[in-house]
Amino acid sequence: MRLNYVMKISGIAAAGLLALTACGGTTAGSTAGSEPSSSSSAAASPSASASPLASTSSEGAGTSSGSYKVAAWALPISEAGDKLGTIKGDSFSVDVYQVATDVASKDSMFVDKETKENLLKKGDPVVYLNYVVTNTSSADIPLSHSLITPNAKYTDWKYLGGMPSDSSSDGYKKHGLSSSGVKLKEKDPFVLKPGESFNIAENFAYTAGKETEIKVTMTPQDAAGDLDHDKKETAETTVTLK
Repeated sequence: MRLNYVMKISGIAAAGLLALTACGGTTAGSTAGSEPSSSSSAAASPSASASPLASTSSEGAGTSSGSYKVAAWALPISEAGDKLGTIKGDSFSVDVYQVATDVASKDSMFVDKETKENLLKKGDPVVYLNYVVTNTSSADIPLSHSLITPNAKYTDWKYLGGMPSDSSSDGYKKHGLSSSGVKLKEKDPFVLKPGESFNIAENFAYTAGKETEIKVTMTPQDAAGDLDHDKKETAETTVTLK
């Protein structure tokens, strides 16, 4: 089997190497099918685009937002963009929205070790996905600052590891999104009550029409303030990017 490698370049020197091997998509946990999408595999235009946002404020006391009831500690929820599908876990659900496409503000930290090609160069297209998480159980879910951990990658992604992304916060602000989901000065535990929601976003290298596997992990916080790995939940689904 041909191995593919990625090299991670630190901000000071190209000393850190991350060897990645070829891998295929896996299926585990509770899933919900994605909504149909275009099957085109054409690369995105470098020009930025965005859908109108339900809320562009980065702060605010959220009580309700569209069809969601916002947790008191959470930032306002954006329902902008195309809903790609829903991930269903045992005690939570995640609605996945494709909010906007844009371009990377700088080179990523990852290059292919064999070809020396950067996996996401400055000006390459990126896509922003927003995850709206809802407590579907009848019990409170206390969460740490990590809230949930989303992991999206193309089903034909040949490297063992996540997709390269634009680490700048400017893109999130531009599109009214947040990579943290929490208001400033709020302290954990972040208790997600039954029926309440919050949202958290990520970006990664974009190719239109790509099938994308999204896996979400939620690990509650226990009474001592530690992560309760015995109650960790993981769910996933596959969607198709617009």
